[in-house]
Amino acid sequence: MKVPATVFALCLAAGTAQAQSTIDQMCGQGHVNEIAKLGDVTENPDGYYVRDLQVQLSHGDPRIIRTIGQAFHLCTRGAATPNMESSAALLLMNERRVKFLFVPVG
Repeated sequence: MKVPATVFALCLAAGTAQAQSTIDQMCGQGHVNEIAKLGDVTENPDGYYVRDLQVQLSHGDPRIIRTIGQAFHLCTRGAATPNMESSAALLLMNERRVKFLFVPVG
């Protein structure tokens, strides 16, 4: 999934309130926008590691979006989907997946 350049430009050029509004719009319905706890997201040579979800996002991953602000924002969704068979949905019921990781610039 490719993020439109205009949305990316909005995140960089807008004020904090505008950026928060853009983050909420991009997360959309059925997704959770959370501010990552201090130390939950760490930068490494390959990209970013989200400790809470045990997920590595490599540089160039389209889910990484650079934005203004002081904190990392993590947009997640449930791993279970309505079109899964019931046993798979039950196994993934409490699991979350990364939709977007908003990384503060500077």
